Amino acid sequence: MRSRILFFMLPLLALTSLAMAQKIDVSSGKIDALKGIDTFHIIYKYDKLMVGDLGREPNYIRKKKADAEKKAPGSGYAWEEMWIGDRTKYYEPQFLESIRKFSEKEIGNHPEARYQLVLSSTFIEPGQSGIIRKAAKMEGTVIVIDTQNPGKPLVKIQIDDAPGESGLTDNGSGPRIGAAYNRAGKELGNYLRQRLD
Repeated sequence: MRSRILFFMLPLLALTSLAMAQKIDVSSGKIDALKGIDTFHIIYKYDKLMVGDLGREPNYIRKKKADAEKKAPGSGYAWEEMWIGDRTKYYEPQFLESIRKFSEKEIGNHPEARYQLVLSSTFIEPGQSGIIRKAAKMEGTVIVIDTQNPGKPLVKIQIDDAPGESGLTDNGSGPRIGAAYNRAGKELGNYLRQRLD
């Protein structure tokens, strides 16, 4: 009987922890400064990115390239290209799709727009699929800048613990991390819509 209860409770606990894990906070400025703004040019930054428990992203890339080389000589460079390419293949499109949908704002490649929304990714946990699973997650900072006064951001928003996926089959880290960006965009979009409407 005890194992049955545990069997049914574990998925509920996992879902509850995922639902409660993500946190969005304004760390400076006021969200009201964005009222009436409908169009944003989005910029993505990864220059201060930390990955997993290896610290700075270059450390992670060095280790994963070396691991790839051990498995198949000559494959390290391809692994690095895949890792960097996942940004435009998974992370950015997933974030953009969900923030646009849930914020109901025009956010995208609008270089002529007066306002810029800059997403600086600060932490990625790539996660792990298979029998031993670990969910991916991402953290970052969103800064909204008025290009007519770029020295003083209108608002700075912190995104913490946006959960991604883990599954039994391993489709690579890109889709797992992409799901975390999708979740971050959804939650940030909802946050903006609720406070700006």
